[in-house]
Amino acid sequence: MQKFSLDLSANKILGGYISILQPKKGFRVGMDSILLASSIKNCDNCLELGSGSGAISICLVKKIDNMEILGIEKNIRLVDIANQNIYKNGLSENKIKFLCLDIIGNKFKTLYNNYFDRVVMNPPYFSERKVNTSENIEIATARCETESTLEDWVKIAYKKLAPKGYLNFIFRTESIDKVLTILSPKWGDIRIYPLWPNAEKASKLFIIQARKNVKTESKLLPGMILHNDNGTYTNACNDVLLNRDLVQME
Repeated sequence: MQKFSLDLSANKILGGYISILQPKKGFRVGMDSILLASSIKNCDNCLELGSGSGAISICLVKKIDNMEILGIEKNIRLVDIANQNIYKNGLSENKIKFLCLDIIGNKFKTLYNNYFDRVVMNPPYFSERKVNTSENIEIATARCETESTLEDWVKIAYKKLAPKGYLNFIFRTESIDKVLTILSPKWGDIRIYPLWPNAEKASKLFIIQARKNVKTESKLLPGMILHNDNGTYTNACNDVLLNRDLVQME
């Protein structure tokens, strides 16, 4: 039987710049979320789809001046935690809010259309048919396409973005052909940023940035090597994780 996690831990990220409450046994903030947040360096109003405990949204609003962000999450338990994290980080609800809504639900379909200049999301990577689903419902929902697909998420992002608005998300490199097919032909100025586990291994994840209704050609960027041969973080990766640099999507 699937169960929601109950116990929380408090963890510091970005070198202690941000403190996050998150479920001890649920889906927890990882390197991919921090790198994704660091791929955005300017924004006025942003929407996060599937905001979880709020880590990405809080990273953004803490680092980018004069921006507002709305996080959408269907798990009320995680929305409650995200709202606690607003106050834990000294933020105002005038700048950041979290709402309990299903991104593919009928209610959200009518809200905020053609409004945001940026959408950020960390959608489920895997088909439920291809992996063993976790007994923890929060982890299963975050990792697997149980009720919605990447195509659903991209369609919602398109609907919520203003013309020429930006979409940033992270996905598995093995599915890059699927991602590009979904983005064609309504998205352009696509920037692909591979994340290499180390200098000898193929990329497993990549960050992608695309713009709504533009025709600019796509670019494959150098990306980032995450680990040295001894397993430690590279200087480039460490600089992002410790809030000293950004992922460069130019």
